[in-house]
Amino acid sequence: MLLAGLEDRLRLDPERPLLVHRAPGPLTFAVVSIAWLRSLDPAALEHLADTRLHPSERAVHRGLSLPKRRSEWLAGRLAVKYAVADHLRRGGRGSRHDASDPHEIVVHAVPDGPRAGKPFVREPVHIGLSHSLDYAIAVGGAHPLGIDLEGRPMGPHVARMLAVPGGRQAPAGLRRVAGMPLRLRWACREAVVKYTGVAGREALHQTRVTDWQPDGTFRWSPGASLLRHSRGADSLPAHGWARQLGSYALAVTWR
Repeated sequence: MLLAGLEDRLRLDPERPLLVHRAPGPLTFAVVSIAWLRSLDPAALEHLADTRLHPSERAVHRGLSLPKRRSEWLAGRLAVKYAVADHLRRGGRGSRHDASDPHEIVVHAVPDGPRAGKPFVREPVHIGLSHSLDYAIAVGGAHPLGIDLEGRPMGPHVARMLAVPGGRQAPAGLRRVAGMPLRLRWACREAVVKYTGVAGREALHQTRVTDWQPDGTFRWSPGASLLRHSRGADSLPAHGWARQLGSYALAVTWR
């Protein structure tokens, strides 16, 4: 399994501003501590944004009124920049910039349509992005990706939605899914949907996790909404991996 042991290498530390890890595949992960960003005084945070963001990104950042949202947004952009730059440094081709300088990477978002809000870069790199509580995490690779990090508690409504038959008569795969932490089940669904970029709760609610193996690999069945906006089986993820990172759940999907 390509991501075996990833949970040991991506150790989340709120006092560590940045962690970059190269996994086989190749996939590159970058984690930025939102907690660390929140600890900066406003002048230091503004200086960081001014020196790390493209002018178009700075305009968006300054337009965010809530401090919480500003820190999350900045952390996400920084995570993507470092994941993309490291992937290019590993041998990605076709970059218009110096691959060693993550500050030259500009992160865009799909403006409208069913994939509105999905981040992308104008580089030969596919990206995934997620944030929860104290961390933002991005992944870059040569093929489409999806990633989700969950640290918040799951409420009773989500628990009911994620319920699976786990009795003796259930298939072995579903029994394993029934033993997964709720956060992990939710992160798997999110990672599948984020891979496609399809917005909306319908696609998320219809997606089902059908198996979870001891090495972290998981399988799923896509719902009608997801299939409606896809271009067939080749446009859906081929691989899924999910593990606990301390109190957080992380799921990744890729081809």
